[in-house]
Amino acid sequence: MSVNSKRIGLGLLAVTGLLILFIFQKINLANYFLSISPLGQFIFNRTIRFILNDSLSILLIYAIFQERKYVVFAFWVQLVGFICLLCPYFVLKMYWPDYNGPMLNFLHRIIINPTLMLLLIPALLHQKSRENIH
Repeated sequence: MSVNSKRIGLGLLAVTGLLILFIFQKINLANYFLSISPLGQFIFNRTIRFILNDSLSILLIYAIFQERKYVVFAFWVQLVGFICLLCPYFVLKMYWPDYNGPMLNFLHRIIINPTLMLLLIPALLHQKSRENIH
């Protein structure tokens, strides 16, 4: 298998995985694995979706760039997103379950969709083009 076909295969795998996660986003995975409270199911489902979306996005970044430093950077972005976005999102949902304002809506979109990871792709392309100039 050539390098280009491997990259294309990994990229297709990542994009297909992201599409499958989007299509089946309403499935409650916690029902299949755990018998926990509705809040526990909510936290479980959002955490799994966050990790899968961002991991598939990291795979896409690897397929595009094939550079370890970009994958490591994307992993750190995922970790920061987990701590700085997902945890506050859960706190808001636990302590103010009726609040559904703009702040929570924006957090929800960033967490559920791999927004941060996909924004990394143009940033990394720009970085790579700057490296090629120097």
